Formats: sequence, structure tokens, C-alpha cells
Amino acid sequence: MSMSVVIPLYNAAAHIGATLDAVLAQTRPPREVIVVDDGSEDAGPAIVAGHGERVTLLRQPQNCGVQAARNRGIAAAAGDWIALCDADDLWAPDYLARQAALLAAAPRLDFTFANFRRLVDGAPEAFTKFDQAPAGFWQEAGRRVLPEGWVFDRPIAGLTFVWHPIFPSATVLSRALVAAVGGFDPALAARAEDGEFTLRCLYRAAVGALPEPLVTIRRHEGNTTRDVVRSLADEVTALQFVRAHHEAARPYWPVIDAEIRKRRIAAAHGAFAQGDHALLRRLVADIAPADRGTALRAKAAVAALPPPLDAWTNAALQRLSALAGRRGGR
Repeated sequence: MSMSVVIPLYNAAAHIGATLDAVLAQTRPPREVIVVDDGSEDAGPAIVAGHGERVTLLRQPQNCGVQAARNRGIAAAAGDWIALCDADDLWAPDYLARQAALLAAAPRLDFTFANFRRLVDGAPEAFTKFDQAPAGFWQEAGRRVLPEGWVFDRPIAGLTFVWHPIFPSATVLSRALVAAVGGFDPALAARAEDGEFTLRCLYRAAVGALPEPLVTIRRHEGNTTRDVVRSLADEVTALQFVRAHHEAARPYWPVIDAEIRKRRIAAAHGAFAQGDHALLRRLVADIAPADRGTALRAKAAVAALPPPLDAWTNAALQRLSALAGRRGGR
């Protein structure tokens, strides 16, 4: 069993050194480590080059997007298995060893993922991703517990429309599966592009998981997923793409439609809180009148006011809401 590590790099000089150190310190070394520089304008490529022959550095002269970078790295990889990692995330020393042990214990698997913990501006969150699972999620997935990890005896694609426990840096998948699903789609520009790729894998893959948090996902100012509102809006875009283009998603259309509505509404309220009235207007235009509710209709009315009246009214309403919240908490 040979594993190739693929890391896309774009302006991550502050983090790529520690990420590579963690990859190269694995108790089960990978066959190779491939970093694809996607047109970085900082010192990241030089830091990668400083690791010498232990790391293969591929260069793209201009920024083509994380999907294209991952695809190029996967195409260049020689291993039977692909371990994805982002340029700012960290693996525990036994991460690859634990993945390999699960794959050896359950040879039919072709997709595995691990639990992870977020590190927000240097401070670890108290809970892991798996701690946030909805009640009954793992049981509904047909979880079978082995000493080496979990194996799911039922497809989990439909479950992940409601709650998605999979992150690229905690994923290992077979080269054959990547070839079957066609790689990452560069046409999908939303920041939730990895979720779309994962779904195409989950429709057909035999899936396993490692319940221990063996991966650290770093959140920082340069990380695009820090903006919750934009992330929700991107998830809506990705779900619409999946509904329109994934034939295998047809049985899940009711769930997808419900999630699109829920995330649009949440993003619209968040856009108002951030004062992003242009985004709020775009989101509300696609929310059915019956789903808007009194509060969202009021916020949409504020967003329709001419500037600077819209900003003044927004600020006033948020002050009143904060005041009411403080009084209610007494």
C-alpha cells in the first residue's frame, strides 16, 4: 500500500513549513509528498524547496484555483492512495499509520476520513468535529466499530447534505476512485468545492472513518472559511450545482431543497448583521415569501433603503436588538 500526499499551495508561507514538518514526521512515511504551487506571490515555494528532495514542488505560473492544483498533484502522484492535505493544516505523527491500518483491516474501503479539531488563531477548540454530529447520525450510517476504526455499511452521501463531517486534509482515497469520479471540478468556483467532489466519491465509495482527532485544521485571518456568511452562501451555490448536475443526488432532492432554504435564510440574517446589504438582497430574492418570516422581511426592507439611510437604520436596529438581549438576560 503506497500513499502519495498532495498539498495545494497558495500564499501560505506562514504555515506551509509546519505543515510539511508534520507530514515528513509521520511514523509511516508516505511514498512521496507533492506540493503544487498555484501561483504564490510570497515565500511559500522557497520554504517548500528548502525541504530538498523529500518534497516534490510543482509550479503553476498563475493562480488557477485549488481544484486545478489538487488535480495536477493527483495526476503526478505515483501512489495507489492519495492523502490530501491543505497547506495550513497539521497531522498527528501517526495519522498515515492509522489510515493504513484501517485500510488493511477493511480492504474493500476506497475512501476514509478522520476526525479533526480546529485551531482558531492558535487556540484549540474544546470539541472535535465528530462531537458535533446530530443525534443518531453514525448509527443511521450503519457504523461498524473495528479496533482500527469505523466502517459504514450503508451509503452516507445523503446524510452529509445535512451535516458534513469530512474535510480534505483528513481524507485518504484510492487512485481508482479518483479516476472513476473524475477529480475536482475547476468549473465550481465556490469555496465549498471540496464538498462537491466528496459527494461524487460518496455516491459509489465504500467508506470508513477514524474517530480520533488526528488532524488539526488551522483557522486564521488568511483562511477563506473564516467568513461564516460567505461560506453559507457558497454552500448554497454548491448545493444548487449538485442538484443540477449530480444524477446520483436525485433521491436526495427533498433534503437538498430543504438545506438550500435553511442556509439561504441563515446567510441572509448573517449578511444583515455584517451590513452586507447587496448579499442580503441577492439571497432574499431567491427565498420564497412564505419562508422569509417577519424579521427577515424587515431586514430586507432596510436593505432596500438608499444609502446611507440603509446603514443608519441597520445600525439602529442592531443596537436595539442588543439592548433587548441584555435586558432579557437579566
